[in-house]
Amino acid sequence: MRMFALMLMTLTACAETPKEATAAVAAAPAKPATAAPEAASAPVGPDGPEGIKVPQLGAPSTEVATIAAGERVFADRGCGGCHKFGSKLVGPDLTGLFARRSVTWVARMVSDPAVMVKQDPQAKAMFRSLMVEMPKQNVPEADLAPLLAYLKAQGG
Repeated sequence: MRMFALMLMTLTACAETPKEATAAVAAAPAKPATAAPEAASAPVGPDGPEGIKVPQLGAPSTEVATIAAGERVFADRGCGGCHKFGSKLVGPDLTGLFARRSVTWVARMVSDPAVMVKQDPQAKAMFRSLMVEMPKQNVPEADLAPLLAYLKAQGG
C-alpha cells in the first residue's frame, strides 16, 4: 500500500491529475529501442562476418597444457565476470557453446564483439535478448586457440 501511495504521489507531482499524467505519458514520443546499428555488408554465414580475421582453427585442443593456458586467458581477461557454465550470468551460459556456434564464430565474437553485434544475426539477437554488448577483450591471436580449448573442456 505504501508503494502504491508513493507511485501515486510521483504521478500527481508531474501532472494535476492521474488522468492528465496518463495522457502526458501516452502523448510522449516513443524512444527507439537501444540496439546495435545496422551495418550494410555482405550476407553473413554461420561463422560470422568474414571481415573479422581470425587464425585457421580446427577443433579445440584436448591437451592439458593448452586447456590450462586457456583457463589463464579466461581468468586474466575477466571472462568469468560475465560468463558461467551451467547458468546465465550477464552473458550467455557457455555450456554447449560449440553445439550452438562454430569454432570460427566464437573466435570472431571474442576477437571483435562490436562488429559481430553490428553484422551477425545471431550476435544481434543475443544483444537484443541480453541488452549488454560484450566488451572487446583484446585477446591476442595466439591466445584464441587455448581459450577455445578451455571453453570446450568445460562443457562448451
